[in-house]
Amino acid sequence: MKKIFLGVVATLVLSGCISSKTYVDPSFAKASYDDIKPVVSKYNTNVMVEFQRNGDPLPAADNELRGHVERTLRASGVVIPSGDSSFTLKVTVNNLADLGDAAAKGFGTGLTFGAAGSMVTDYYEINIEYTNSNGEILNKSYKHALHTTVGNKEAPFEDVVPTTPAAAFGTIVEQVLLNFIVEMQQNNLLTKSDSNHWQFI
Repeated sequence: MKKIFLGVVATLVLSGCISSKTYVDPSFAKASYDDIKPVVSKYNTNVMVEFQRNGDPLPAADNELRGHVERTLRASGVVIPSGDSSFTLKVTVNNLADLGDAAAKGFGTGLTFGAAGSMVTDYYEINIEYTNSNGEILNKSYKHALHTTVGNKEAPFEDVVPTTPAAAFGTIVEQVLLNFIVEMQQNNLLTKSDSNHWQFI
Protein backbone atom coordinates (compact mmCIF):
# COMPACT_ATOMS: atom_id res chain seq x y z
CA MET A 1 0.00 0.00 0.00
CA LYS A 2 2.96 2.35 0.44
CA LYS A 3 3.40 2.56 -3.34
CA ILE A 4 -0.26 3.45 -3.82
CA PHE A 5 -0.22 6.32 -1.36
CA LEU A 6 3.27 7.68 -2.06
CA GLY A 7 3.31 7.31 -5.84
CA VAL A 8 6.60 7.97 -7.59
CA VAL A 9 8.55 8.93 -4.47
CA ALA A 10 8.05 5.39 -3.17
CA THR A 11 10.75 4.11 -5.52
CA LEU A 12 13.32 6.10 -3.55
CA VAL A 13 11.83 5.43 -0.14
CA LEU A 14 11.53 1.70 -0.67
CA SER A 15 15.18 1.49 -1.66
CA GLY A 16 16.02 1.84 2.02
CA CYS A 17 18.55 4.60 1.38
CA ILE A 18 16.28 7.53 2.16
CA SER A 19 13.82 7.81 5.04
CA SER A 20 10.36 9.31 4.77
CA LYS A 21 7.76 10.60 7.22
CA THR A 22 4.10 11.19 6.50
CA TYR A 23 1.95 13.79 8.27
CA VAL A 24 -1.84 14.16 8.28
CA ASP A 25 -2.82 17.78 7.68
CA PRO A 26 -4.41 18.94 10.97
CA SER A 27 -6.62 21.63 9.44
CA PHE A 28 -9.35 19.33 8.11
CA ALA A 29 -10.42 17.44 11.25
CA LYS A 30 -13.58 19.14 12.53
CA ALA A 31 -15.18 16.35 14.58
CA SER A 32 -14.33 13.47 16.88
CA TYR A 33 -16.12 10.38 18.19
CA ASP A 34 -17.08 12.38 21.29
CA ASP A 35 -19.12 14.74 19.09
CA ILE A 36 -21.38 11.96 17.82
CA LYS A 37 -24.83 11.64 19.39
CA PRO A 38 -25.75 8.05 20.30
CA VAL A 39 -28.75 6.45 18.59
CA VAL A 40 -31.15 3.85 19.94
CA SER A 41 -31.42 2.00 16.63
CA LYS A 42 -28.35 1.90 14.40
CA TYR A 43 -28.54 2.42 10.64
CA ASN A 44 -27.87 -0.77 8.67
CA THR A 45 -26.29 0.50 5.47
CA ASN A 46 -24.92 -0.99 2.28
CA VAL A 47 -21.40 0.39 1.82
CA MET A 48 -19.79 1.07 -1.56
CA VAL A 49 -16.30 2.51 -2.10
CA GLU A 50 -14.09 3.67 -4.95
CA PHE A 51 -10.52 4.93 -4.82
CA GLN A 52 -9.32 7.16 -7.65
CA ARG A 53 -6.07 8.84 -8.60
CA ASN A 54 -6.57 12.05 -10.54
CA GLY A 55 -10.09 10.94 -11.38
CA ASP A 56 -9.13 7.49 -12.68
CA PRO A 57 -10.29 4.40 -10.72
CA LEU A 58 -7.50 2.54 -8.90
CA PRO A 59 -9.13 -0.76 -7.83
CA ALA A 60 -5.96 -1.95 -6.06
CA ALA A 61 -6.75 0.49 -3.22
CA ASP A 62 -10.48 -0.27 -2.90
CA ASN A 63 -10.13 -2.98 -0.25
CA GLU A 64 -7.91 -0.77 1.89
CA LEU A 65 -10.43 2.05 1.58
CA ARG A 66 -13.36 -0.24 2.44
CA GLY A 67 -11.60 -1.47 5.55
CA HIS A 68 -11.07 2.06 6.86
CA VAL A 69 -14.65 3.10 6.00
CA GLU A 70 -16.31 0.11 7.65
CA ARG A 71 -14.15 0.28 10.79
CA THR A 72 -14.96 3.96 11.26
CA LEU A 73 -18.70 3.46 10.70
CA ARG A 74 -18.85 0.65 13.26
CA ALA A 75 -16.82 2.65 15.77
CA SER A 76 -19.22 5.59 15.37
CA GLY A 77 -22.05 3.58 16.92
CA VAL A 78 -24.44 5.07 14.36
CA VAL A 79 -23.99 3.14 11.10
CA ILE A 80 -23.50 -0.60 10.65
CA PRO A 81 -22.20 -1.87 7.28
CA SER A 82 -24.69 -4.41 5.93
CA GLY A 83 -25.18 -6.04 2.54
CA ASP A 84 -28.92 -6.30 3.14
CA SER A 85 -30.22 -2.77 3.52
CA SER A 86 -32.33 -0.21 1.68
CA PHE A 87 -29.80 2.48 2.62
CA THR A 88 -26.58 2.97 0.64
CA LEU A 89 -23.45 4.90 1.53
CA LYS A 90 -20.92 5.39 -1.27
CA VAL A 91 -17.51 6.83 -0.42
CA THR A 92 -15.36 7.99 -3.33
CA VAL A 93 -11.80 9.10 -2.58
CA ASN A 94 -9.92 10.93 -5.34
CA ASN A 95 -6.18 11.32 -4.73
CA LEU A 96 -4.99 14.43 -6.57
CA ALA A 97 -1.32 13.64 -7.09
CA ASP A 98 1.15 15.53 -9.27
CA LEU A 99 3.31 12.55 -10.15
CA GLY A 100 5.65 14.63 -12.31
CA ASP A 101 6.39 17.03 -9.47
CA ALA A 102 6.78 14.15 -7.04
CA ALA A 103 9.26 12.45 -9.36
CA ALA A 104 11.31 15.63 -9.78
CA LYS A 105 11.48 16.27 -6.04
CA GLY A 106 12.25 12.65 -5.29
CA PHE A 107 14.97 12.54 -7.94
CA GLY A 108 16.63 15.66 -6.56
CA THR A 109 16.54 14.27 -3.05
CA GLY A 110 17.94 10.98 -4.30
CA LEU A 111 20.91 12.65 -5.98
CA THR A 112 21.89 14.27 -2.69
CA PHE A 113 21.24 11.04 -0.76
CA GLY A 114 18.59 12.81 1.31
CA ALA A 115 20.73 15.78 2.33
CA ALA A 116 18.58 18.31 0.46
CA GLY A 117 15.26 16.86 1.52
CA SER A 118 11.88 17.48 -0.07
CA MET A 119 8.18 17.35 0.68
CA VAL A 120 5.35 16.03 -1.45
CA THR A 121 1.69 16.76 -0.72
CA ASP A 122 -1.15 14.43 -1.69
CA TYR A 123 -4.52 16.16 -1.81
CA TYR A 124 -7.76 14.25 -1.47
CA GLU A 125 -11.28 15.04 -2.61
CA ILE A 126 -13.78 12.81 -0.85
CA ASN A 127 -17.40 12.52 -1.92
CA ILE A 128 -19.95 10.79 0.30
CA GLU A 129 -23.26 9.87 -1.30
CA TYR A 130 -26.05 8.63 0.96
CA THR A 131 -29.21 7.13 -0.56
CA ASN A 132 -32.19 6.46 1.71
CA SER A 133 -34.99 3.92 1.40
CA ASN A 134 -37.05 6.36 -0.68
CA GLY A 135 -34.29 6.72 -3.26
CA GLU A 136 -33.43 10.24 -2.13
CA ILE A 137 -29.74 11.06 -2.54
CA LEU A 138 -27.64 13.36 -0.39
CA ASN A 139 -24.13 14.33 -1.54
CA LYS A 140 -21.41 15.80 0.65
CA SER A 141 -17.91 16.71 -0.51
CA TYR A 142 -14.82 17.11 1.66
CA LYS A 143 -11.13 17.86 1.18
CA HIS A 144 -8.06 16.59 3.01
CA ALA A 145 -4.30 16.27 2.55
CA LEU A 146 -1.26 14.38 3.73
CA HIS A 147 2.33 15.56 3.48
CA THR A 148 5.34 13.29 3.08
CA THR A 149 8.85 14.50 3.81
CA VAL A 150 11.75 12.67 2.22
CA GLY A 151 15.31 12.90 3.46
CA ASN A 152 16.48 15.87 5.51
CA LYS A 153 13.29 17.95 5.47
CA GLU A 154 11.68 19.68 8.46
CA ALA A 155 8.21 18.63 9.59
CA PRO A 156 5.45 20.76 8.02
CA PHE A 157 3.56 21.11 11.32
CA GLU A 158 4.32 21.33 15.00
CA ASP A 159 2.72 18.84 17.38
CA VAL A 160 1.79 16.43 14.57
CA VAL A 161 3.26 12.96 14.98
CA PRO A 162 4.62 11.43 11.76
CA THR A 163 3.26 8.08 10.66
CA THR A 164 3.23 5.68 7.72
CA PRO A 165 1.42 6.48 4.45
CA ALA A 166 -1.12 3.69 5.01
CA ALA A 167 -1.89 4.80 8.57
CA ALA A 168 -2.13 8.43 7.47
CA PHE A 169 -4.60 7.51 4.75
CA GLY A 170 -6.71 5.63 7.30
CA THR A 171 -6.76 8.71 9.53
CA ILE A 172 -7.90 10.87 6.62
CA VAL A 173 -10.81 8.53 5.87
CA GLU A 174 -11.74 8.36 9.56
CA GLN A 175 -11.69 12.14 10.04
CA VAL A 176 -13.81 12.80 6.96
CA LEU A 177 -16.43 10.21 7.95
CA LEU A 178 -16.63 11.69 11.44
CA ASN A 179 -17.08 15.14 9.90
CA PHE A 180 -19.88 13.70 7.74
CA ILE A 181 -21.75 11.95 10.56
CA VAL A 182 -21.58 14.94 12.91
CA GLU A 183 -22.67 17.29 10.12
CA MET A 184 -25.61 15.00 9.36
CA GLN A 185 -26.64 14.92 13.01
CA GLN A 186 -26.38 18.70 13.27
CA ASN A 187 -29.03 18.76 10.53
CA ASN A 188 -31.25 16.27 12.41
CA LEU A 189 -30.20 13.33 10.24
CA LEU A 190 -28.82 10.00 11.46
CA THR A 191 -30.38 10.72 14.84
CA LYS A 192 -33.78 9.01 14.81
CA SER A 193 -34.40 5.99 17.03
CA ASP A 194 -36.12 4.16 14.16
CA SER A 195 -33.88 4.09 11.10
CA ASN A 196 -36.69 2.68 8.95
CA HIS A 197 -38.36 6.09 9.02
CA TRP A 198 -35.19 8.05 8.31
CA GLN A 199 -35.42 10.59 5.51
CA PHE A 200 -33.68 13.70 4.28
CA ILE A 201 -34.96 17.06 5.44
